[in-house]
Amino acid sequence: MKKRFIVFGLVLLSSAVALAQNDLKTVATVTLTKTEQISVKMLRVRVEQMEAALGRILNADEKREVLDGMINERLALQAAEREKISVTDAEVNQQFNELRSQLAQILGRPPTDAEFNSTVRQQTGMELAAYREQAKKLLTIQKYLLAKKQDVLGSIKEPTEAEILAEYELNSTDLVQPETAEFSAIIFPVAGETEKNKKREDANKMAREINSNPNTFDEKLQRGRAPDAGYNVAQRSIIQRSAAGQQRVGQTFLDEALKLEQGKISKVLEIPSGPARGFYIIKIAHKYPKKFLALEDTHLMYGETVKTVLRQSIMQKRQQEVIERAQKELIDELRKGSPYKIFNENLNY
Repeated sequence: MKKRFIVFGLVLLSSAVALAQNDLKTVATVTLTKTEQISVKMLRVRVEQMEAALGRILNADEKREVLDGMINERLALQAAEREKISVTDAEVNQQFNELRSQLAQILGRPPTDAEFNSTVRQQTGMELAAYREQAKKLLTIQKYLLAKKQDVLGSIKEPTEAEILAEYELNSTDLVQPETAEFSAIIFPVAGETEKNKKREDANKMAREINSNPNTFDEKLQRGRAPDAGYNVAQRSIIQRSAAGQQRVGQTFLDEALKLEQGKISKVLEIPSGPARGFYIIKIAHKYPKKFLALEDTHLMYGETVKTVLRQSIMQKRQQEVIERAQKELIDELRKGSPYKIFNENLNY
């Protein structure tokens, strides 16, 4: 029996060695200004990140597209290095601050580090350090693209009044403001099951205090801005009766919040899952009925007029089209002369 265990252990060890050796095999080399290798392991990691972000397994053609993207990335980074184009840590930090702001809009409050890290992991399949490294590479490529294709990118024209009106008429049936409430909130966030009961007790205790004297809600809202308050606050959040609103907070929270009248304070409400998970006490600041939006109406979710939102949407579409064209031109230029080689025999890892 002991001998059989030893043999079985040797088989496992042999398989592990074979797998490690296979990981070291080269699937591609890139040689624009220097030689860089893309190994089986590098490709596998990138594929697994894509699969985690998409929630499905990639097929062979899609894996080949991932490899092409990695080749293009290295060609552009080598070209940027040749042109002495780089990105500072401050520029990377600025992008991360913008991502945090976007998440704060979803949560109605600044995210914790754990919430931000979890969101990055869920949406990209990467841990924060790996995502930061990848973000720096992409920012470098963007800066290089801007430097080399400035004439193309500068050709984007602002939409005319007629184009904005046409976009409005095309999308008018979708430009509906659902039943909406704007509110402030006292929040007891829940990071895990172990603290859930404690946070519920804390929220219920505060709700009883506020119920006995509603004027204390605003005082506690201001106090919650201190780092040692023991709870979070949101000065202004918006919730709408929509599929997105239901997905964000859950049906029970949505129904309870929207039936409150302006100026009224809720009982303890729970968001059971997602980035905004926790216990909430909210106060309704404004309520808005369902309505079709005119061009000059303010789009509550953006804080801009519908006309401004449509102008920005048209510009974003045009920018994306021009950027994609400029990227293709740049990659075609960098690939001239085939400064790369793909080892097809190693692709079936």
